[in-house]
Amino acid sequence: MKHLSALLLLLVGCASGTSFRWAFDPHAEEGVHDKVEVEWWYHWGFVTDEKGGEWCVFSSFFRTWKEKFPVTRYFLYDLTDLSRGVRTSRSAAGAEILPYVAALSGEAKLPPPHEVIPGKPLEKAGDPLRLRYGDDVLERTGRAEYRLKVGDVDVLLKGVAEPMAIEGTGLTGIGRVEDMNYYTLPRLEATGTIRGLRATGVFWYDHQWGATWTGPTIGWSWWGLQLDDGTHVNAYVLRDLKSKKLLRAVATHDRKVYELEATPVDYWDSRTKVRYPVSWKLKAGPLDLRIDPMMLDRETPVLGEQESIWEGPVKVSGSVTGRGYQELVSYAREKRRPN
Repeated sequence: MKHLSALLLLLVGCASGTSFRWAFDPHAEEGVHDKVEVEWWYHWGFVTDEKGGEWCVFSSFFRTWKEKFPVTRYFLYDLTDLSRGVRTSRSAAGAEILPYVAALSGEAKLPPPHEVIPGKPLEKAGDPLRLRYGDDVLERTGRAEYRLKVGDVDVLLKGVAEPMAIEGTGLTGIGRVEDMNYYTLPRLEATGTIRGLRATGVFWYDHQWGATWTGPTIGWSWWGLQLDDGTHVNAYVLRDLKSKKLLRAVATHDRKVYELEATPVDYWDSRTKVRYPVSWKLKAGPLDLRIDPMMLDRETPVLGEQESIWEGPVKVSGSVTGRGYQELVSYAREKRRPN
């Protein structure tokens, strides 16, 4: 398996530890892309309000497309009071999906706890980045500058670290690397409000578009890490649920790419009987890290075959300390305990 990962790195033109060679200009690719199966704009951040309250914010705007079907929208949001461990979460799908839900179930409504995003998709391929899903908004206001208004959060974001070309080029597809495009702005300063209180903090921003990652047999474990030495790590393990094979295990550490060794060290069993590997050991190049969740109960129901995901803030220890976010996808289809 180690040799497979090394080969995959070479196929994308980036042997272990080499520098970036962008396949595209990320600043020119921020808006909506035409006829891609899935596209998402993903943010998390740690924020302090004017009264000293500590918060973690997460949101993701999705668009999906298939031939002969309309563009559909999907949205996830979570605001966590870190001092009390209290979450406010929301997941929603566009009203355009309701006729298809009715055809399958007989009722034009979404399963709880999902809400409906009203109206129709406003964005078109080639438009500047300005997403509006009901009251939730992501808008590019300048080079590496954005307004993010989601739920009780309204912040301006300004990139203070250069974009990262994930896997060294920004091409990360399975089978054909050009099938998925991926870049990260790993550190953005945030100023604005949370629940009406002035707030400041630091965010992370991912943008992906293409295909293959979201296929029915694909699962992943993913980490976005802001380290205390000022560096950043985007790391993931992609796996095939059917064959049980490792597809890829890669860590992008600012301008370097390394083969990743990821080992789960602790688990959490959810109320829905899914076992999630919530603590990990990550080894990549000079990095030897331990990842632990800030809280355990971070399962979120999602529409479709995934059923649920685990998504939440983590702390980092080991060769470098820091904090970040972890996403665990498709474990509901692999690790469900018997009744």
